[in-house]
Amino acid sequence: MGEIEMRELLLKNLTSINKKRKILSLSEAFNKDGVLTRVNRSFIYLVREVTGAGEIAEKPEFFIYKIHDSKLRVEKFLFKIKGNFYVSCNQKMYLVVYCHSLRIALSEEAHEILS
Repeated sequence: MGEIEMRELLLKNLTSINKKRKILSLSEAFNKDGVLTRVNRSFIYLVREVTGAGEIAEKPEFFIYKIHDSKLRVEKFLFKIKGNFYVSCNQKMYLVVYCHSLRIALSEEAHEILS
């Protein structure tokens, strides 16, 4: 019979109506073949009402980082995208600023899973 793989998941869903902010975060950790993998995804949205419709949304910015430490036997990867877009609702115009990120960390040592 196959070995059961254990995964730990942590989901956060934070919404602030007063500050017009929404944060979604998902953390996952698992150990497979002696390699501990941690994956963190986060999505942040800020909403602001704007008066002028003549502004143009900026192009999204992408950030990609990769770190490999052979001495500590750790590899990390980060992908982040930041941008904004406009939304019209009930004859009002809103600017939505967002930041999405994906972080992956691989290590050979079995540390505490979600630290």
